[in-house]
Amino acid sequence: MDPHNEGAIRRRWIEMASQQQSVESDEYRVRSYEPGDRDGVLSLFERQWGYRPGTDWFDWKYVDDPYLSHVPITLAEQGGEIVAVQGYVPCRLRRGGRIVRALKPVDAVVHPDHRRQGLYSRITELGIERYRDREAALFFNFPNEASLGAQEKLGWSEVTVVSMYYRVQRPGELLPAERSAGPLSDAADAIAQTALGVYDRLSPSDGDYEIERYASPPADLLASVYDSRVPNAFHAHREARYYRWLLEAPSVDHTAYVARQGGRPVAALVTRSDDDGVLVFDAVPLGSAHEAFADLLAAVVADNADACVLSVTARTLPSKLLARFGFVSYETAVVSRFCDPTYMAVRPLAGDDEDESIPFSRRALADPSNWCLSFLEVKD
Repeated sequence: MDPHNEGAIRRRWIEMASQQQSVESDEYRVRSYEPGDRDGVLSLFERQWGYRPGTDWFDWKYVDDPYLSHVPITLAEQGGEIVAVQGYVPCRLRRGGRIVRALKPVDAVVHPDHRRQGLYSRITELGIERYRDREAALFFNFPNEASLGAQEKLGWSEVTVVSMYYRVQRPGELLPAERSAGPLSDAADAIAQTALGVYDRLSPSDGDYEIERYASPPADLLASVYDSRVPNAFHAHREARYYRWLLEAPSVDHTAYVARQGGRPVAALVTRSDDDGVLVFDAVPLGSAHEAFADLLAAVVADNADACVLSVTARTLPSKLLARFGFVSYETAVVSRFCDPTYMAVRPLAGDDEDESIPFSRRALADPSNWCLSFLEVKD
């Protein structure tokens, strides 16, 4: 069979297999995704985001994931028009030897003409009911401040504000549009380049490791490095099929940097690049201070000298190493002016802290010290 046709048939089968839960109330119908909804969902995204995502993006994110056999979206419609959407991205959440399926609520959009009708709460409540005791043990996600307040009313617990570090290489591009070109912008860029040049000269890589670059990240190799040292903290289980799917995301570029010693892979970084900058997306072994990270980060910095900013979460790499390479905390006064806080929240879908049958308690999930977060968890 033609593999392209086979993929199309599989996607069609998944859509047909979507469960047909729905709740009809007043003028809105609140329900799960059904075959034929894709164009309506993309049109709503276009209305909110100012651009229309491609069908390849939709199929990658909501059809081709390695864990679910249906399209994980709840929505509301009025008169045949989709006016509210909530998507869910699956992963396997791990702590030590325990692994459960989790879902990240993402891409929540309510049409401007239909706000203040309780639609966000209603489509989210349908998601809670649909997945309770079934495909997922919990929700975890990274809402903005407004969404966090709404989610707390629906049973979410705030975990933390995710700490970030930034290497700001072209601050002029972060200035307001009317100042992003001209003497002020040029001066800011020159100062940054001079300061970072000092950091780079004083923080050379050790050169003890052979660094390999992969434009197409090798999922099996990354998974093997992850398996070499698994932390006793909540994180997305980095198995090969998950890496393979996640790193095939359209519209962004991923590059893997692998450190070898004596021919053996011992550590790796993965970057994600798009028009907004470069993320240090993942680092394995997770939560470690492996000596190879210095050589790996030096390679990332050298390869991305033209990027406006390099970003990384605080738990991805050691803070002392980040400081050596000119990364500063999001709490720094100058940087905080350009950053919105990234909140993290969780919602168990079954049981309570007294229920010994549940794998992870709300108390444990809501403790920020129990998490090891990179952008792999934070971003879709």
